[in-house]
This record gives sequence, C-alpha cells and structure tokens, in this order.
Amino acid sequence: MNEMLLNLLAAQTGGNPAIASLVAQMRAISSGSGDPQELIAQIGANNPMLQEVARNLMEQRAAAARETQTIDMEVVEQDQDSVVVESDQAVRTAALEQLRAEQETMRIELGVLRERNDLLAAALGACCLCWGQDLGCRSCRGRGGPGFSIPDESLFEEYVLPAVQTFRAQRAKFRKAPVGTQPEHAPSEARFENSVTY
Repeated sequence: MNEMLLNLLAAQTGGNPAIASLVAQMRAISSGSGDPQELIAQIGANNPMLQEVARNLMEQRAAAARETQTIDMEVVEQDQDSVVVESDQAVRTAALEQLRAEQETMRIELGVLRERNDLLAAALGACCLCWGQDLGCRSCRGRGGPGFSIPDESLFEEYVLPAVQTFRAQRAKFRKAPVGTQPEHAPSEARFENSVTY
C-alpha cells in the first residue's frame, strides 16, 4: 500500500523536482534507510498535504515495526526469601514422597507379617489376635494361647513338626554325651518328656 501511494505521488509531481525529491526521500524512509523526522520537516515547509501523507506513512511503518518488534523482557531476580520458600517446598515434596514410599513398604510388610502370624497361630491352635495375652480380646477373652483350639494338622506338620524333630535330635545328642560335658543350659528331661510325639 505504501509503495502504491508513493507511485501515485510520483506520478502527480508534474515535473516538480522538489516533490520528486520528497517522494524519493519517502521511498528511502519506507525501505528503512532515511530519517523520517527530517523528511516530515522538509515536507511541512513546502506542502502541508504532503506532510500529512508522509506522517501517515511514518505511522504505518512504526505500527508495523511495533507488531514485529521483539519484546525484550528484563530478567527479574527472585528475592532470597522466595528462593528459600521454593527450596523448602521442593524439600517438603521430596520428603513427602519418601514418606509415602515408606508407608507403602510398611503396609506391604504388615500384610505379610499378619498372614504369617495367622498361619502360625492356626498351626499351634492359638488365637490369631492376641495369642491368649489380652483379657479383653473379642475372640478368646485371653484364653487363646497355643493349644486353645485344635491345631490345623497340615500347618502343624509344616511349621511345628520340623522344630519338634530338631528338638528331639538335640535331646538325643545330649543323652549320648558324657555327663560332665553337658552344657548348663541343656533342657531338663521333664521338658523333653512332655514334648509332642508324632
């Protein structure tokens, strides 16, 4: 549009060298090589109508430059307090994630231990909630120690019987040893006599 306007002005110069010179200067400014303020001052001295055209061209050029102009943003430094707050927040977030991971690990471990407790209580015929140690137990009222109920035979054979067999083997070993060499902490005969026979 600017080029078309300049061509129109050039055609209307009627051979006037001053107007042709102004049009040439306007073309130079339009292409970015001339000084717009100098041109407007020159045009204003000769012809107020051309001065308006030149001003319009300069405004259009400035508007186009503003549209394509890159906006330089000044880097605003954060104050020390906000950096500390962000750092604290990051530390808290990391700590919270670590606590959640530990909680999940503990939840899984608790589930495994509860299952193991229930199996062993069933193998020994004990209350799986308190093992007979809580008078307020809703299941056994404190009477549920080992032997409270009939043990699960397969669980007894899996968990208890190997311990009884090891116990008996140890007893046999002590019986074969000479009397003076038996350790002081050796179990008494009466305790062995009361062990379960399978």
